[in-house]
Amino acid sequence: MIKNVAARGLNFTTPLDAGSSLPTGVAKEAVEKLGRAIVNGDYPEGEPMPMESDLADALGFSRNTIRDAIKVLSGKGMVRTARRYGTRVRPVSEWSLLDADVISWHNVAQSGIGRMFVETTELRCIIEPAAAELAAERATPEQVGEILKAADAMSPGSMDVTELYAADCLFHCTILDATGNRMMRQLRPIIIGILRISYEYGVQTDNGTPVSREGHTRVAEAIRDRSGADAKREMEKMLDANRHTAKEYWEKRTSGAGTTTEE
Repeated sequence: MIKNVAARGLNFTTPLDAGSSLPTGVAKEAVEKLGRAIVNGDYPEGEPMPMESDLADALGFSRNTIRDAIKVLSGKGMVRTARRYGTRVRPVSEWSLLDADVISWHNVAQSGIGRMFVETTELRCIIEPAAAELAAERATPEQVGEILKAADAMSPGSMDVTELYAADCLFHCTILDATGNRMMRQLRPIIIGILRISYEYGVQTDNGTPVSREGHTRVAEAIRDRSGADAKREMEKMLDANRHTAKEYWEKRTSGAGTTTEE
């Protein structure tokens, strides 16, 4: 499990619950238990879930806590509640799939996490090259320095994975900040969540093609040189390689587990 950690020499701590909208205390425990159960198929899509009283007995919470948890999950698009048919799990396509909590509840044994990683990597291929181009035009000297330091700090093979993860998060999140676009900045939790999947499930460490320091450095140097076209191109190249790696990795992993990647 990736923990909060500051990469060496970098002023950044990766938030484990980045973008989380969970309550606190026992209500949080109830939401997480139910959320993981739904994500991992314990309650089939479209089928009625157990009554609140039954869930309370099974999970060890009060009915009020279960009711509050259902409200949170409803807000994430995962369940729908109505008097005439109770609570049912909504289709996966209607979930808030980029919600940091929903991402974290997936079990690596489920083929759905593979599809999620491939699709979110495709999303990054659309967004981040444009962000790098804007960053080259708008980044402050301080932001350029942070991006360069984060790229330089990435030393696969010599760093603890949590430090590598922190440096990777700092690199990509600072580029989003450097666009000067407030909407872009709000994508930070999504990027952190996607990177978390990558590191926690071994994409960056198990397949023989770890995160590329050189690729990050080329992007950082293009931003430093104020070359938007180069920054965009280098980010595209790096993320396209990530996309192919992710697809091959998950196909191999699901095939080895005797399952198939969702189409």
